[in-house]
Amino acid sequence: MTFWEDRPQTIAVIPDAFIFLTSGMNLALSMGYYCNPVTSHFLFSWLVGVIIGALFSAYLVKVLIKRYFVLLSSFLVVVAGILYTACPYDNMALLAARYINGIATGLITVPFIVHCSEISATRKRGIELGLEQLCITLGVFIQATYISLWNAGNTFSPLRIHGIFCLGFGLGALGLAYLVIESPIFYIRRANDAQAMNSLTCLQLPTVLSDEKKLLLEEHKNYVMLNEYFGTSNSFLRGLAPLLRMTFYRAALAFSFSLPYNNQLYFVMYMGVGGQWTGPVSTALRFLGACTAVSMLDMIGRKIVGLMGLLVMGGIGIGIAVIFAYFSNWRQEDQMRLACVLLLIFQYFAGLYAPTTSVYLGEAFPMLMKPFLITFCICVECVVHIIVICTFKFDVHPIFVFNTFTYVLMFFCFLLFLITIPETKLTTLSEAQERFRLWINLKSW
Repeated sequence: MTFWEDRPQTIAVIPDAFIFLTSGMNLALSMGYYCNPVTSHFLFSWLVGVIIGALFSAYLVKVLIKRYFVLLSSFLVVVAGILYTACPYDNMALLAARYINGIATGLITVPFIVHCSEISATRKRGIELGLEQLCITLGVFIQATYISLWNAGNTFSPLRIHGIFCLGFGLGALGLAYLVIESPIFYIRRANDAQAMNSLTCLQLPTVLSDEKKLLLEEHKNYVMLNEYFGTSNSFLRGLAPLLRMTFYRAALAFSFSLPYNNQLYFVMYMGVGGQWTGPVSTALRFLGACTAVSMLDMIGRKIVGLMGLLVMGGIGIGIAVIFAYFSNWRQEDQMRLACVLLLIFQYFAGLYAPTTSVYLGEAFPMLMKPFLITFCICVECVVHIIVICTFKFDVHPIFVFNTFTYVLMFFCFLLFLITIPETKLTTLSEAQERFRLWINLKSW
């Protein structure tokens, strides 16, 4: 079976990709890419919506097929897009749109990670799961680009443009929901082997029954039987060690794209660089980093890519922290230009790191507890963002504290994951979960 013959697995997640594009645009709004002054409530409301949606989806993912999640999330994205477009100056309507889009994102993220990890061939699971962060970074780039090109004197609201994008992407996801192919594991857990075999047949070309697909069905059945043998309580205990590591792993993502760093980027733009190009270039580099990572995850592996991103972010973070630690540097153009370069490079390696978080979330946890543990990690990420948004003030001391904490965290995570995170390239889900159970994982290939 060649790589190209697995393309139905990619086609099956295209609707999710459209929803994640709107997620990226709304995340960018939370991280400072807007024109008019907004409240802290406006900034963190979308993140609260993500938490609400993720909590609901953790319970629903066991009873609803994936297509229902796509339809519901797409519908909510369309509703939010209509509110953005029709009421760009109504604060209550905008808050409602933010919450609704956040709920849509939370509703689709957990089912996407669970479903995608189950339908993907072992040789391309990294690419498929990495699409979540790849599309989010592309959405961030879209938001940052049109905001940077916006004329302040334009009477047409930029939030209306935001709504038009969300409306278009939501309708696209809604119209393409028929492409979704349900996970064979979903049907195996309901003792429906015929539907499971049909799913496997559709997920790999040619769409005919073959001995290879029969063997794959048996492999999936053994995976389900093994996890159901453990039971819920034992699965929870087996998932605690991976949960501890993955909580830090996903939380570090919140510090790689944050409101303080984007505020610093805006500041150096006005003090030392000039022009409006830093936002688009920064997000473009992040997207380029995500593209690079996705292309390497199934060849080089997840661990080396993720550790490389963490190590370089930690090193660059030291330089950023030192520059902003002294107020005298804030008025020197040369220092601000250097800070700008460091912030831009930082985003490339942040993009390199981001897709590995989705891949590991899809591989780390036992089947019975997987939706709940993934939800916990996503909620922690959102809570970190909310705390930073609500507590950060643009001044010398808060910036120094945030920058120092960020690079210390990156170095800590690098050392922790160098020893404890396994390499899961070309492994089955059962093999990946067994590797995550071990505390010491020195192998990096």
